[in-house]
Amino acid sequence: MTVTAIQIGLDPDVIDVTSPDFARFPGLTREKLRAANDDNVAGLRAAGYLVDNCLIPFGEAGTAKALEQLEAGSYDAVLIGAGIRLVAGNTLLFESIVNAAHVTQPGCRFVFNKDAVPTPDDIRRWYPSPEAVPAR
Repeated sequence: MTVTAIQIGLDPDVIDVTSPDFARFPGLTREKLRAANDDNVAGLRAAGYLVDNCLIPFGEAGTAKALEQLEAGSYDAVLIGAGIRLVAGNTLLFESIVNAAHVTQPGCRFVFNKDAVPTPDDIRRWYPSPEAVPAR
């Protein structure tokens, strides 16, 4: 069975990369963030993983969009981006997404990137190959 994943991250268009919240990620631009997001999804798909990409706005609208996509699919892995997890102002958004994933995807593994940009290596910590689905 092929590993299914959803990558949930902030839509680069909603991020003010010059704000103090995002200044902690040196050199970050909307263009770099979008390219990294697209490259990660393409890399995971090229490696054989089945990946849905979910770019969200801040706040309740972001929670609603993530929940809608989580309810629409079945995922082995839920990747939540650093812009959601590591920015203090997004704690409620992060918490809401984790709780939504817990309810809608009870057997999923959570995957977190270490930097502002994700890489395929992030999912490989839990799923070394796209066929490595653990028993639920």
